[in-house]
Amino acid sequence: MAFSFLSRKQKTEAPAEAASFDTAHGGPQMSMAECMQRAAQQTGAPPMQLTREYSRLAFGPGKVSFEDYVKYRLFDDAWLNGAEKADFIGARRNRDLVIEINYRHDWHGLLTNKLVSMSYLATYGLPTIAPLAIYASGMTIASDKLLRSRAELRAFLLDERHYPIFGKPVESFQSLGALALLGCDPASGELIAVGDKRLKVDETLDDIEKHYGAGYLFQKMVKPHRDLIPKIGERLATVRILTIATPDGPKAFRAGWKIPAAGNVADNFWRSGNMLAGLDFETGRVERVTSGVGFEMKDVTHHPDTGAELIGLAVPDWAKMKATAVEGAKVLRHFGIIGWDMAATDDGPVIVEANETPDFGLVQIADRRGVICKEFNDLIALQQAANAAYVKRIKESVARL
Repeated sequence: MAFSFLSRKQKTEAPAEAASFDTAHGGPQMSMAECMQRAAQQTGAPPMQLTREYSRLAFGPGKVSFEDYVKYRLFDDAWLNGAEKADFIGARRNRDLVIEINYRHDWHGLLTNKLVSMSYLATYGLPTIAPLAIYASGMTIASDKLLRSRAELRAFLLDERHYPIFGKPVESFQSLGALALLGCDPASGELIAVGDKRLKVDETLDDIEKHYGAGYLFQKMVKPHRDLIPKIGERLATVRILTIATPDGPKAFRAGWKIPAAGNVADNFWRSGNMLAGLDFETGRVERVTSGVGFEMKDVTHHPDTGAELIGLAVPDWAKMKATAVEGAKVLRHFGIIGWDMAATDDGPVIVEANETPDFGLVQIADRRGVICKEFNDLIALQQAANAAYVKRIKESVARL
């Protein structure tokens, strides 16, 4: 058995399918025996002891896989600082639980499509980033925001008035397919991306058409709150806030702050160099910062690009950000759990994305403790009862036909 997550550096150095953006991530693998040996070397614990511990977690409530065991550094007691290892939820159990909790699967498509979800939330008055344009090849209907052909897309990208812009697929995840463009050079036919990277416009068009011809969204690039720019730079750093259903309505449950670095186009933690900050949930102040996963995990105190200290840094308008996530959960009432990606800006908190199948790994790594607790177990019980009542109503409706 082999695993591919253990070195973030290895993962991101794998050859990409597209020249303009990442469309996948993966990398070299390491066997279980090699992992156990390395874990034993780093902690001093006998490999057999680690094997027995992993086996207990694999059959525990979180159904932790060996990949999860190493990813969350569960072999390292010192790293977890007393956290209960059985409270961690593995990736496969994570997937199964969110499907069970969010049992209204007919609503999932609303959040899968970024254009639809943001338009829906904006109609209720929630703060979102407005669409600038969308590319969808083969359409014939006219719209001032619709780019229907390669020629229209090319003209849009070479129009200096639109910049800076952020592009992403209408249906994608983990920032795959994302473009952060600062400007263009019409004379040379080049696009200027974050990190002073210059992209040939025709190669970029090829990549978009090949991978995302059915829908590629462009938005104005939003900057972080002015107080954050000297600390973390000008790239947007979103907070992943989990909201959960309760008998009294939705509430904010857990959070982790994704902080970009190392020239990355987006703040997703899988990108090498990016960081996750654990927050004091009441104040929004950074308590710890983690870079890397598994054997590459390390504590970070200062931003590697700006040199600014991160510990103690507060998310601006933190109370309002949590309240906005709760308001969003109210209008998405059919979801028992939602992963909100929200950013602090000069205009207040803004919703970047809402995720119907949130990855618990972000908050588990940020806080260095698992998701399982009384509140989470109460959520599961609440949604199981709601699902049973929903199924009963459907059956009764069908019986009356």
